[in-house]
Order: sequence, then structure tokens, then C-alpha cells
Amino acid sequence: MQASLTLLTAGASAAAAIVYLAHKGNVRANWFAICQQFDSFCERISGSLIGSFAAMVILIALISLSAFALARRH
Repeated sequence: MQASLTLLTAGASAAAAIVYLAHKGNVRANWFAICQQFDSFCERISGSLIGSFAAMVILIALISLSAFALARRH
């Protein structure tokens, strides 16, 4: 389960970087903010980012509940 949490955290972090670039751009790399042109893309990717972080919270809760259940048994 910890490996799943690690992969989920990595994916959410990568999505956060893409959302930041989509909203702000990067002048040094000549990447322009694309949210002015593609509003639906930014709405979807922001929703996906929220979903990823919500999944991380749920997975942390599941891991904690599993640890408590195992500790209570022994």
C-alpha cells in the first residue's frame, strides 16, 4: 500500500507542475500560459489534480486504519 501511495503522490506532484505551467507559463523556456486559450483543459486538469490529492488523503486514511487494526490484534 505504501508503494501505491508513493506512486499516487508522484503522479499528483507531476500534475501540479503541469497545472502551474498551464496557468503561469515559463518565460525562460518560452512556454506561454495556455489557460487563456484552452479554458476547458485547465478546468479538467485542475479537477484531476483535486481528485489526485483527495485520493492521497483517502489512501493515507486507509493505511492508518489498517495499521491501527493490526496493532489492535496483537
